[in-house]
Amino acid sequence: MPVSKFTRQFLLNTSLSSLALLTASHATAAPALEEVLVTAQKRSESAQDIPIAVTGVSADMLDKLGFRNANDVSAQVPNMQVSGPYGDVQPIFSIRGVSMSDYSSNQASPIGVYVDEAYLGPVYSHGANFFDIERLEVLRGPQGTLYGKNTTGGAINIITRTPGFSGEGSTYIKGGIGSYNATSLEAGTEAVLIDDVLAARISGSLKRDEGYAEVVGQDTNAAQTDFQGLRLSLNWIINDKLDAILKITKSGNDSLSTPVRHEARTDLRGTGLEGNSNGFIDYIGYSSGTRNLDFHETEANRIGALITNTELTVLTMNYNADNYTITSVSSYMDADYYQMADTDGSPNGLLEITWSSDSVSFSQDLRFTSNFDGMFNIIAGVYYGSEDLYMQNIYDIFDQIPDVRVGIAEPDAIPIFPYLIDFGMIDQRLETKKTTAAVYTQMRFDFTANFGMDFGLRYTEDDSTLSYLNISRLGNDGSPRGSYVPGNTTGTDNAWITLPLTTFDLQNLLTNPTALTNYLQAGYTHGAYTLDSAPRLDAPEQEFTGKLGLDYRFSDDLMVYGSVSRGYRAGSYNGGVYYQPRPIETAYASPEFIDAYEVGFKADMAEGSVRLNGAAFLYDYTNQQFINVVGISNFLENAGGSQILGAELELWARVTERLTLQAAVGVLETEYTELSLANTQTIADQEDRVDLSGNELISAPKLNVSFSADYDLLIVSVRQTHIATAANYAAVVR
Repeated sequence: MPVSKFTRQFLLNTSLSSLALLTASHATAAPALEEVLVTAQKRSESAQDIPIAVTGVSADMLDKLGFRNANDVSAQVPNMQVSGPYGDVQPIFSIRGVSMSDYSSNQASPIGVYVDEAYLGPVYSHGANFFDIERLEVLRGPQGTLYGKNTTGGAINIITRTPGFSGEGSTYIKGGIGSYNATSLEAGTEAVLIDDVLAARISGSLKRDEGYAEVVGQDTNAAQTDFQGLRLSLNWIINDKLDAILKITKSGNDSLSTPVRHEARTDLRGTGLEGNSNGFIDYIGYSSGTRNLDFHETEANRIGALITNTELTVLTMNYNADNYTITSVSSYMDADYYQMADTDGSPNGLLEITWSSDSVSFSQDLRFTSNFDGMFNIIAGVYYGSEDLYMQNIYDIFDQIPDVRVGIAEPDAIPIFPYLIDFGMIDQRLETKKTTAAVYTQMRFDFTANFGMDFGLRYTEDDSTLSYLNISRLGNDGSPRGSYVPGNTTGTDNAWITLPLTTFDLQNLLTNPTALTNYLQAGYTHGAYTLDSAPRLDAPEQEFTGKLGLDYRFSDDLMVYGSVSRGYRAGSYNGGVYYQPRPIETAYASPEFIDAYEVGFKADMAEGSVRLNGAAFLYDYTNQQFINVVGISNFLENAGGSQILGAELELWARVTERLTLQAAVGVLETEYTELSLANTQTIADQEDRVDLSGNELISAPKLNVSFSADYDLLIVSVRQTHIATAANYAAVVR
């Protein structure tokens, strides 16, 4: 799995913090690690005091480690991977082996991403708010109690800076340079508009680079970044009990997309037709293995635009009583996405896809958080969220004639050749409406000063409606040729019906003579062209999830804990191409579930200068949503189950006042216990399946290690202005 290009190199980050009204104190006392406060359980607590696996990264740590975007997060978190197949703006997160195999824009990630407690549904919005960060929190494990959207893998909380009233506001300008002519500029400032009543903050970010993917024969590289973001934050103290924080963020990226890495899969070995193909070719006869390309070189012929725009508004209001708080978090987001992708990664016209999507969402979370003096405390609330998403994808298929050698190597492919020569394009349009309503609680029982229990329960009702679906065939010039959904009345869920030219077809006719009627209809299966929709589908779901955890403190510096929890990821409609209207049973993938069992410890040592946290866990993963790709068709299915067994350690050490070391290690043992997918080598036999049980999960490396060293080269204090220059190196081994 690729890692960010910026974590492959030594980065020198020079930050100038001028006009920052920070008191600089450089006493010679014994060094202690910084306490990281997190809101992982919806109340501000030290990360060392909560019995869950969470990594908190402060703004200072983010700066020192050179984190430029969400793709870099995994450099500090064990058992976490982040890949960027579509650039920095669309990170794909994997935590403890839980990831997503379907990148369709209507799919939600099993890792929940939140900005200032607002849930971000579209994957292409996950990298849009990574600037002017106060704190980053990564929760590992299913989240089925407190968070707005149930997730099976974990949650990532991005908390942005809020303007204050103390006169010590954070004003900064930060710049950076990197390889591929990368430049970045980030700045933020704030002011008190009305003393003790209203404060405002404005911040922005610019990131540019020329792209790391070298396109042979072109002067311009692909896989670029061209990001700009702006945020306005207002902090209003309405009275001594009521306050409100409003944050409005607008960001976007307009660059060139990332080409895929070409992999030829037709095996010519033993046919005598290898020539200079290195033994493998694609359907048009191209083999990148013979082209002497460097790792970052491609001969892709269609490097198009990658454009994202995100507008996010979050309003947080708190009513603060003596022993409880009532919090309201309201959010509105409008996000859109457009990408022209050379999906085959070759200089030929095999498969190019233009992706486009627009999502509008709203959420409301209202909760009660107690601060009682006794042994019992509680968080309870209600949540509502909605999302309307429209998607249109254009698949440009076989602009060039297939290579005849493919038919010799794979005879099953011969019958489809006539249809590939002049197939044209597929125009896929889909609209979904999703709503989530939930009621939740988490109760804390401190039976003694050292022994406590957490019990959480959540009831969720999800409703997903496929309100519009149309899949049609166009010519390469965009002219309409026919519609599959609706329109295909042949009973065959394929783009065409072939003549009985293969062994399988002949055997099928002998054993099932009624199949002859299908073959007599040989040809494309679409009907007359229309923009009408397939029948409307609706999928309501009701689920209970929750958590039971116990923890014990041997001392102020050592805590052990254990928990059992259950999380689920809501079902989803198939975002891929198919050729016949489907009933809800096959058009919709049901929810997936994880039952998680975890034990762990948190320890502070050497008078707070060394911190060691560890956890071990077992996941029982059922009804896993998995994408099944066969030819140019793909189906979102519930592909059985898997098991995940793992452990992780995190170490922080403040060696001297200037030197801080961090290391993390994670190990995973994963296995699909039930997974059966169609055999892509026998295209004519759609019932031929391959048993893949026993294989490892994707994005689940057996071993992952990270290490970082932070050393302050120069610390100068002049008139309470702190100027620090630090050279930091972060390496990730996957």
